[in-house]
Amino acid sequence: MGNWKHERLSQEFVRYIDQGVVELSTRLRVEPALRSQIESVIQEQLSRSQMEAHDIEQGLSILTGPHIAEAIVASLRLLETHEEIEELQEAGYDEQAVQYLRYLVARFGPVFKAFRRRVHYPLGWHKCSFAVTKPEFGGPYLNMKVLRNDDTPLVLEDDTESMVRLINLMLGALEQVKDYDSLAPETLTEFAERTQKLIDSATERTMGNANAKGKEH
Repeated sequence: MGNWKHERLSQEFVRYIDQGVVELSTRLRVEPALRSQIESVIQEQLSRSQMEAHDIEQGLSILTGPHIAEAIVASLRLLETHEEIEELQEAGYDEQAVQYLRYLVARFGPVFKAFRRRVHYPLGWHKCSFAVTKPEFGGPYLNMKVLRNDDTPLVLEDDTESMVRLINLMLGALEQVKDYDSLAPETLTEFAERTQKLIDSATERTMGNANAKGKEH
């Protein structure tokens, strides 16, 4: 593997799957049927109502040995983008093995992650949508729909001021948690930019209204 110089995947992750990917490339060349067998084992485990990563890894270990099983399950858990898998190929791993991992992640990764969210974090959320409704009387309302990991929908509909107060309350709660290490820099940057844009727009609107009233007098 050499010195890992890529940005998207950690060196620890690549070291963890290294032996498994090497073994997988060797096995795929001499055992063409292994592809469909691996897929059948994963499909069977995912079809169960209570599924754990350990179940898939245990089933695959019987078929492939522990190193290949570890590499496949780790890839299903952690790989999410085309660019991440490209880095594996850039690191010098066999193209056939990397492309097969890409296929497994594309086919089973989203379902696997959804099962894990549902089992371990049922009250978390994984999807959020917004819509603006304009009643006949009064100002616009923001309709927010949050889908929990257990697929329970939560719907809020209120005016802009009320939604901003809700955001303030959530920020107050986050300050008490003090889990700053888990906050991604890009998320904070995007949040700061959107917040500043909202403040600037609201301030400009308020100043404009004040000037208009002053001219009336």
